[in-house]
Amino acid sequence: MSPPPGYVAYGTPTAYGGTPARIGGLTKALVVLSIIGVAASAVALLVQLVLRDKAIDYLNRDISKTKFRDDLTPYLAAIFVAGVVLFAALVVQIIWAFRMAKNLRALGRPSQSFSPGVTIAINILGGCTLGILPYFMWRELWKGSDPSVAPGDPEWKRRPILPLLHVWLVATLVTAVTSFTGGGAANAFTRVNSGSESSIAKDLDSHFGYIIAGGVFGIITTILFIVFVRRLAARHMQATREA
Repeated sequence: MSPPPGYVAYGTPTAYGGTPARIGGLTKALVVLSIIGVAASAVALLVQLVLRDKAIDYLNRDISKTKFRDDLTPYLAAIFVAGVVLFAALVVQIIWAFRMAKNLRALGRPSQSFSPGVTIAINILGGCTLGILPYFMWRELWKGSDPSVAPGDPEWKRRPILPLLHVWLVATLVTAVTSFTGGGAANAFTRVNSGSESSIAKDLDSHFGYIIAGGVFGIITTILFIVFVRRLAARHMQATREA
């Protein structure tokens, strides 16, 4: 079978921007860290199912503040681990997306909307846009990584995108809404350290459904992203001829 238009063996400088950078190792690290984060988030979610009864007991003064704080320890440990791991995953993700955006130049993808530098800002601040800006960034990286598009062909922007990315965006939006309504697990560690166990107890009592829904959709969103990462990496590595 003959190679696609513009085929260049991996490691050979291209006419558009040097030699494409490797992403294989970063992809594996990002997937592993994301999986660990999902596991920690799942543990935190399961602990919350048990904590609700404890929270009600605390609000009814059936147990002491110290006892409720002790009951919170496994939950706080889980969200702390999840936070640390997901932060590490974000760092890897920033480098990963930066390299791919830079590789698109080497692949001869004219008129990029998201430069390598812009991808850094989007990955850091993307949550503030409810995942909308990251969605457009990932969409462009997917289109630009199409191995069947010849270098310099402006038609690369008209390539279809993976439907999974649409599902990921919807899941991201639902996660953001339910998490915000439920108070957000991210505030729990700060609340306990500031002596606000009652705030956590009240959230677990009155916003329990939203908290659980936010946790479930958060896990689903991350799993969808893991699948997308693997698909995008395979496609990109095929385009750059990375072994």
